Amino acid sequence: MERSEIVKKLESDNIDEIISAIDFIVDELLCLSSRSFTILRKNSQFRPFIAERFYRIIHEYKGQLERGYLENEEEDNDLRFWLSSLLVIYDRNENFIHDIYNHVANNEDDKELFGLNILIEKKFADVEMIIIEKMRRIVFSIENFDRINFYLEKLRALRVDLPDDVAEKMNFYNRNIDFEWQRFSY
Repeated sequence: MERSEIVKKLESDNIDEIISAIDFIVDELLCLSSRSFTILRKNSQFRPFIAERFYRIIHEYKGQLERGYLENEEEDNDLRFWLSSLLVIYDRNENFIHDIYNHVANNEDDKELFGLNILIEKKFADVEMIIIEKMRRIVFSIENFDRINFYLEKLRALRVDLPDDVAEKMNFYNRNIDFEWQRFSY
């Protein structure tokens, strides 16, 4: 089925055409996501790129649901019920957040940085303490500049004061650098 035909059916007043178009979309999405999961399993070096595309699908769709919910304040209680029900299903991830937390707390890799963003978005308790502990352990060097800068940005966004020991470590680093662009600020 072509995109224009799907859109035409979705905009139809005939419920059978609407359901037919939605069923087609769901079947195609499930087929494609199944194949994508297979690729995700087989190609470990491409996982960040594949996962990013899945995230985009989920995040965009969830964002549309949230906007629809907020736009229909008290006007349509039935619609708000269905939208809030779908949003609750999307956020039913508390079992998985602990896996992300454990990885973030115990690793320094690209997945850890992605995981920190998720923990912050989900307002996970004590995420700022994880970042501070990481800053206490990390060697302040030019090789770690991007990672340290990432941590500092997250602490600023969380509006957390930098502990004295970390501030002292940062100041010592800043006194011993060659170029202004290598300087950290908080």
